[in-house]
Amino acid sequence: MQRKFFEVYAKIVDANGSYNTLSGYPKAFDSHNYNDDVDKALRRAKAEFHETAGAMLKRDDRQQQTAILMSSDGFIIESFTDGAVTDLPDPEQEPEAEQTEPEGE
Repeated sequence: MQRKFFEVYAKIVDANGSYNTLSGYPKAFDSHNYNDDVDKALRRAKAEFHETAGAMLKRDDRQQQTAILMSSDGFIIESFTDGAVTDLPDPEQEPEAEQTEPEGE
């Protein structure tokens, strides 16, 4: 039987704009560890992927969260993204004053 590997990745952009891989990731699933059952390894990887995405949905303190399930040959099986990266204002840059036209001219 063919041996296959699957990986679950978990990446975030935190509230400060730092891009990080969550601790414990990526997680690998080797069909050899499941009695050479590729389908079982994929199901376990899918379960981990969905648990990861579910845990991400319970967090409100991150700008962006992404979970990816892929095979070892680079094929993306599923992906999940929540949020978007935003530009934080530069604390040293002062906001520009609004220009108004004088009245009565």
